[in-house]
Amino acid sequence: MERTRTLLYACLAGAGLWGFDARADDTITCESRNDRYQSCAIATAGYVTLDRQLSGTACTQGRTWDYDRREIWVDDGCRATFRVHTDSSGHHGSDHDAKVAAGVLIGAAILGALAHNADKKDDKYDDDRYQGPRHTSYVPSWMIGTFEGYNPVYDRDVTLTIGADGRASARTRDQTVDGWINEGRLNVGSTSFDIDRSREGLVTTQLGDRHNEVRYRRVR
Repeated sequence: MERTRTLLYACLAGAGLWGFDARADDTITCESRNDRYQSCAIATAGYVTLDRQLSGTACTQGRTWDYDRREIWVDDGCRATFRVHTDSSGHHGSDHDAKVAAGVLIGAAILGALAHNADKKDDKYDDDRYQGPRHTSYVPSWMIGTFEGYNPVYDRDVTLTIGADGRASARTRDQTVDGWINEGRLNVGSTSFDIDRSREGLVTTQLGDRHNEVRYRRVR
C-alpha cells in the first residue's frame, strides 16, 4: 500500500501535476436584454449555480439559462448573478483534483479498451426535467446514483456518486475529488470523461485517452 502511494506521488510530481493553486469562486452577471439570447464567457470551467436573480422574469435552468464549460447563456428576459464554483476545497475545478481524478480515481491508464456492452438508448426525452437541446446541465436518470468500480493499476476501489443537480464526487479510501455533469460528460477540472450506460451501471472514458476507461456497477 505504501509503495503504491509513493509510486503515485512520484508519478504525479514527476509529471508536474502535483500541487495546486487555490482560488475563490467566480461570480458573473449575465442579462437578456429585450428578451433576447445573450451568452457570457466564463474564465474557467466550473460548476455553475444561480446566485441571485435580478430580473422580474423567472430564471429557470435549462429553459431561460444554462451553461457549459465555456459560457453561461440567458434568454427571455432573465438577468442574474451566477456563481462559477472553482475553489479547490471540494468545489470543482482545481487542476490538482483533475489530475488526481484522471490518474487515480476516475480511471487508470488501462492498456486496451474494455468492452462494456453499452446500452445507447437515450431516455432523456421521456424525462419531464429535460427542457430541450440547450439544457446542457441536464442529467439523465440512469446517471443519478452511487456506483462502484475498481482501479487495477493503483489497486483502488472507487465510489462514484452523481446527483440530480449534476454534482459528482469520486472517493477512494484516501482521496475524494469533486466534479460535475455537463453536456452528458463528467468534468473534473480541465479533464472530461464520456459516460456510457452499461448493463450494470456506467462506464467512464477519458477524452483524449480512450484507453483510460473504468466500468462501474450501480449500488444505489
